[in-house]
Amino acid sequence: MGSWFAELTREKRAKNTASSTKILLQRGIPFESKNSGAHLVVDAETHFVDFWPSGGRWIARDLAKTNGRGVFKMLKHIAKARRDA
Repeated sequence: MGSWFAELTREKRAKNTASSTKILLQRGIPFESKNSGAHLVVDAETHFVDFWPSGGRWIARDLAKTNGRGVFKMLKHIAKARRDA
């Protein structure tokens, strides 16, 4: 029973990684790929954001250590940081 769920989870995480990376590329957001794409260091101009696309987790390297989940919420954070700069 567990093996089909593990395979489904692996497929979902691989799909998340591919789609999140594609979104960043399409929007022209600069990033550096680490650990074969499992960790992306995203340039938000005023600071960097650590992003794990497989699960959507992100942590900003700003003073407040802002964090969240989801590529679109991270993009909102980056847009706000750029506006406020």
